[in-house]
Amino acid sequence: MNVSRALKELFKQDFSCLTENIFLKDSLGRTLSKPVTMNKSIPEFDTSSMDGFAVKKSSLGKIRRFTVLGETPAGARSSHRIKADECVKVYTGSRMPKNADFVVIQENARSQGSFMYVNDYDKKIPYVRKTGLDFKKGQIISNRLLIDYKLISALASLNLEKVSVIKKPKVCIIPTGNEILALGSKAKKNSIYSSSPYGIKSMLENEGAEVSIAPICRDNLDEIICALENTKQYQIIITLGGVSKGNYDLIRKHYRKLGIEILVDGIPIKPGKPLIIGKLNNKIIFCLPGNPISSIVCSKLFIVALIKKMLGAKAEKIITRKALLSEDIEIPISQREHYMRAFTYQDAAIQYVKPYSQQDSSLHSVLIKSNCLLIIPPGSSLKFKDQIVDIIDF
Repeated sequence: MNVSRALKELFKQDFSCLTENIFLKDSLGRTLSKPVTMNKSIPEFDTSSMDGFAVKKSSLGKIRRFTVLGETPAGARSSHRIKADECVKVYTGSRMPKNADFVVIQENARSQGSFMYVNDYDKKIPYVRKTGLDFKKGQIISNRLLIDYKLISALASLNLEKVSVIKKPKVCIIPTGNEILALGSKAKKNSIYSSSPYGIKSMLENEGAEVSIAPICRDNLDEIICALENTKQYQIIITLGGVSKGNYDLIRKHYRKLGIEILVDGIPIKPGKPLIIGKLNNKIIFCLPGNPISSIVCSKLFIVALIKKMLGAKAEKIITRKALLSEDIEIPISQREHYMRAFTYQDAAIQYVKPYSQQDSSLHSVLIKSNCLLIIPPGSSLKFKDQIVDIIDF
């Protein structure tokens, strides 16, 4: 089992997407849940794209003096119907009068009394926005689009006050361990403060999930059972700690009693080998190592991919890109796929990557300097400068 096969196993599960209607003004970053059908054309009628005089294109070159019937400001109704030698003063956004299909821009026209004289024109540029130039009535905007400021502006032009979106996947993180302290509590000897839940929460919220952190569970089976029973409203559960093979790794020891159906048990990766991916009733549960960097890397590899899938992404694999090693690296031969914390940068047109020498999975100091994960395949012991490698933005 490797990362790719584990993801395939994970994506075999049925993920029903729940939807909700929200105000368009609050929809930035959300995902459309169904297509939007245009209820009208945009623009709804032919409009002028410049200030000038609306005329019949066929009159240009034949007639130089036009009688001005009046004007149509933007937003006003147009009751004019022009003849060959007539025109109407229009402005950007003005409705074109009947029979008019060309605008002589004001820079190319001269007004004198109730007449307009054409000085110049280019028949190839009519300065008219035709009905439906932007959107035609009945046209469909596909669903599963990420809503950005551009789409919000387009939907607002249709007077769409509310929009149907995929509900944010709800995630609950359950930290476990006797040595873990809640933030804000008094320091104790031989204890550490809970850190990775907050990093994972921020990571998954950035991908569009709604994330809660449960109170810390001690290494007590009853506490863990109680915490899992309180996750009915969530779709994804993450436990931190308790998946190795020590005396206090209660999740691995008692997964059947906890009701966990294992889909993936351990993956030969570094960091994060002992993770479990499973089902708990109709939920997906990730039992991750308690080590903070291991759990964060595993969350990036598996849970971010799941969140994207639940929000409508079609890709079912991790997105990687290529880079050149900036230096030789020598690593112990291992059958585990190694995801090294590294820094990628561009020099001219070339993308380079530099892995950090210290890769201990407890080092936040290395994590905060990293902007990518360098993938080292199993069995590698030496990588040379300028060799092409795969990286994951991180």
